Amino acid sequence: MGKEKKSETSLKKPALIWAGITLGVVLLFAAGLVGGGYAYVKMYENRIYPGVSALGVRLDGMTKDEATKALNQAADNALDKGLTFSLDSKTVTLQVSSNSDAPDLILYDIDKAADAAYSVGRQRQTQKIAYELLRARIRPIKIAVDAQIDEARLAESLKGQFADNLPAPTDATYEIDLPKGGEPVVRVVPDRDGVELDLAGTFDKLHQQAALASFSPLSLKTKKTKAAKLSADLQPLIDQVKAILARPSLVFTYDDKTYPIATSTLASWITSENGAAVLDKAAFASSVHALAKDIEVESKSGTIEVKDGKIEKFEAGTVGRKVNIDKTMQPLLDSWPPSSTFPLVVEEERGQITGGELDEFGIKELIGVGKSNFRNSPTNRIRNIKKAVEEKVNGTLIAPGETFSMLKSLGPVDGAHGWWPELVIKGDKTTPEFGGGLCQVGTTMFRAAIDTGLPIVERRNHSYRVSYYEPAGTDATIYDPAPDLKFLNDTGKYIFVNAYIVGTEISFEMWGTKDGRTVETTKPKIYNIVSPPAMKLVESTDLEPGKKKCTESAHAGADAEFSTAVTYADGNKREETFRSHYRPWQAVCLVGVEKKTDAPATTDAATPATDPAASGD
Repeated sequence: MGKEKKSETSLKKPALIWAGITLGVVLLFAAGLVGGGYAYVKMYENRIYPGVSALGVRLDGMTKDEATKALNQAADNALDKGLTFSLDSKTVTLQVSSNSDAPDLILYDIDKAADAAYSVGRQRQTQKIAYELLRARIRPIKIAVDAQIDEARLAESLKGQFADNLPAPTDATYEIDLPKGGEPVVRVVPDRDGVELDLAGTFDKLHQQAALASFSPLSLKTKKTKAAKLSADLQPLIDQVKAILARPSLVFTYDDKTYPIATSTLASWITSENGAAVLDKAAFASSVHALAKDIEVESKSGTIEVKDGKIEKFEAGTVGRKVNIDKTMQPLLDSWPPSSTFPLVVEEERGQITGGELDEFGIKELIGVGKSNFRNSPTNRIRNIKKAVEEKVNGTLIAPGETFSMLKSLGPVDGAHGWWPELVIKGDKTTPEFGGGLCQVGTTMFRAAIDTGLPIVERRNHSYRVSYYEPAGTDATIYDPAPDLKFLNDTGKYIFVNAYIVGTEISFEMWGTKDGRTVETTKPKIYNIVSPPAMKLVESTDLEPGKKKCTESAHAGADAEFSTAVTYADGNKREETFRSHYRPWQAVCLVGVEKKTDAPATTDAATPATDPAASGD
């Protein structure tokens, strides 16, 4: 026992010695002995005082830049191991990051933590300084690092990986037979219970682990889920369904043309709601849009042709047409029967700047330009880029005081809206995902906004350096629903975006009225370069056994920053520094294996299955 007490006392000696030293410094301050206090402060000028830590890293004596680097490294090391989850006999490991459009599942606010660590002991009140310095010596001050977890996307990833363990509930539906010359036969297809993940407790534990940057495997729980529409609710409504089918045949009209609705189409609209048989609006809309494909026309914004820095030709935007589903459906609900013929309510959709309005909007001169190059992109990536540039961005009119949103400008990104899929790797599977290449558009617009001197409202860099967006630090990733690229038009006039592609180079020209501002931008500084990890091999059942296919090349990690200074006509100045942290990324290759059953799987976040030389969004 005596030896144990002696050992315990010896362990406390360093802390007591440091406490004594710090107390001495405090007394020097308190007694007004400026020389001793000044020497201590001078020793840690521009450096973090001893006894401060974050993410398990001691930051004693570090500058803010050194602390930022150390904390980024600690976060990277923790996140590189991925997040491991198990359910029943299956285990998966989700990589937090992917070399694609998708942002990290977990994001740390390292800059804020470094600022907080540096501020310890730097309050204005001498008593607070003394207290914090003494406290840090006796018991280190742990700075909390904010960790943002994308719970929605993580939940979707887990649902996909454990899909075999999570049968979805099935709503009861009507099955309708329409025999020729006979009455409709209506049956109810029974509902079925499902199973879903119960992630509330899981996310609580994950937040706790993220705060420590120490992740351990988590066991998932499930719960039963009921169908939204039950057989017991649908069965009493069969007579109502038959009554709807027995109504006079529906006919829509537009511009002296008729569009009859087949009984089989009507049958596909019938559902139940609040104890009654009703028409499903989504099914109705789908049928009507298909019916009106020769009526509906997409509007287009105006375009300009430029020569020698001047607008040589302006092509006005076009007026489009689209069926208003609500206004078309409501008369049907109100008056069928007795009526059975209803008009398709078609409304005009005007493109931006549809007449000779350039002068009216103050669009007369070039005020900023952004460029990027998508050389060596795969086919579907190129298709998406061209669609975004030519159909979505070109001709955009940004009003004075308006905050531009890249995601809003692009609209829904899916196959129904004409976007092309790319294959992404998820574990040992390859699946299509829409919208690859749209970060090229976000990056180009970010550069245009910077060159124009517009305030950036929202921007996030990619997790990894991507060859399309060099130099590092000047990129902007976008991914629905977040992150977005947003900026404010504070020029006092409209801005017209003239977007075009020459070869593989994208140009976004911002046209408007110069307001006397000047913009100075520094070249990106790239530092803290980290070599990529060793190549990673991923077993795949989508390849022939033994066949190898490399899908990603390696990328070095780095930090980057650049600054802008905007001087307005009245002499006011706005300065901002954009900092980016890029994690090192390993080369990844798929290796074909025989399909296994009931075996644990290792799963990465979505990663594009593209040419190694062109990996990344």
